[in-house]
Amino acid sequence: MQSSGVLFEGLDRKLSPLPESTDAPVHNPSLNLAMRFQVSGDFEINITATLTTANSTYFLFHGVIPMVQDEWYYALSTFKAQIVNGDWCYWTMYHPDNTESGNAAARVGTNVIYTFKREGAELVFLTNGVEVTRQPDLGLFDDGVVYLSLDEANVGATFLVTQITTTGTVEETPVRSVPKTAGTLRDKAGTFRMGTAVATYPMVFDEQYRAILGNEFNQITPENCMKFQFIQPARGVYDFYESDKLIDYAERNGMEVHGHTVAWNEATPQWLWKGWNDGTITATEVGEILDEHIETLFGRYKGRMVSFDLINEPFMGWTDQLRDSVWFQALGRGYIERALRKAHEVDPDVLLFINEWGCEETGDKQDFLFNLVVELQTAGVPIHGVGLQMHEDVNAEYQASWPPNTPSVTKAHLKSAIARFKSLGIEVRVSELDINQHQIYADTPQAVADWYAQYLEACIEEGAHSFTMWGFTDRWSSLNEWYDYYHHGNGLIYDAQYQPKLSYQALANKLPSTHPTKNGYLL
Repeated sequence: MQSSGVLFEGLDRKLSPLPESTDAPVHNPSLNLAMRFQVSGDFEINITATLTTANSTYFLFHGVIPMVQDEWYYALSTFKAQIVNGDWCYWTMYHPDNTESGNAAARVGTNVIYTFKREGAELVFLTNGVEVTRQPDLGLFDDGVVYLSLDEANVGATFLVTQITTTGTVEETPVRSVPKTAGTLRDKAGTFRMGTAVATYPMVFDEQYRAILGNEFNQITPENCMKFQFIQPARGVYDFYESDKLIDYAERNGMEVHGHTVAWNEATPQWLWKGWNDGTITATEVGEILDEHIETLFGRYKGRMVSFDLINEPFMGWTDQLRDSVWFQALGRGYIERALRKAHEVDPDVLLFINEWGCEETGDKQDFLFNLVVELQTAGVPIHGVGLQMHEDVNAEYQASWPPNTPSVTKAHLKSAIARFKSLGIEVRVSELDINQHQIYADTPQAVADWYAQYLEACIEEGAHSFTMWGFTDRWSSLNEWYDYYHHGNGLIYDAQYQPKLSYQALANKLPSTHPTKNGYLL
């Protein structure tokens, strides 16, 4: 923020595709103005800006909140204009049934007013009063609201927004405390940690999401905004806009923060992969980048996080081999020790976790994680806990020969896993629970609710550190299909309309209003 306006610096945020994919990185512009515009009928939004070295500036006008997951970004009902070299505009309209794009000359000087408006049945974009394009309105803003994303593709280039005006109503959306009521999961849990992963955009812009989040849970995990490619989108360039809001929300609502994650193959930024593969970043530099990233992130939030998934999914599939990540290629197995020691050095009060899937049942992969922890402990490395992800399926194709509504992990499996890892003197948490219903029979919702309850019972009975679901509403779920904004998942405890399911009530029934404890944990 400057006294004369808001300075936007180019980050060129991108989401890296899966390592084995040949897909290009996905543009991931931040929804970086905590305001929305209430509009009806004809409307006009004017953005007055001063361009410095900017020459590839994005303006995105969204009719619905964008959805972001690990490898994809979905901006439905959006008009996007990109001004290149001050004299050309590339525009795209995204709509569920149609995508239109084109380009045209634009008149842009050092000082410019960008105008976006709806006139009758058309959408119009202008620069300094000169029309750039006029397109049929596809109903992008029929919900009566506009959200803004502003970005610059050239890293380090800037533009200064000095004024935004509108014929509609501007509503600021500051992070705030939400009312707390009796009888919620949070209220019944007492000191036991009931957690959820959090999507930042609905936390800021969706009142229903924000109200349920703060009222029902006492611990939150950032779903995406603390991943490496979000925090450091370009080398040495850090973006804390979203993670600052998450930390602020947690503190205003008396919630603990469990951070997530630094060293994960799938969230490695493209610039790091590219530099390593083409030799412009050496192995020594990879180690320095890891150290600096941890120092910056943990230093910024020192004393404000309780725990952190520092290492995420280190193993390759079901083997004992470590994933072929940049970290492993450059630093070998030692990257895990290095990251843990550095994080503990910066903030010794944060509990450091390794988070992994497929370790809830007795078997080779559980052994691999157990042995890794023993190896680290033997070397005196600070490792404080493991996360058991618990992404469960019922009635999937691979489960066709199983009894209906049966997931892979039972309560007995989970109790055994928690007890085994706790025997090493470390904490254990269920870290990413959801139950994906591939086929839904008449008794599936109740069966899923029973599984949720059994998993919570296992955590309570074995003294788990926390019980965290990977989101709480199907409206904002990692189980959404990437190609369909409205194809919601079904694996969480609230439906897409924010109504509690049987699974919610099953959890509530396991959390009595009184809070007897043993060794600090709910009984």
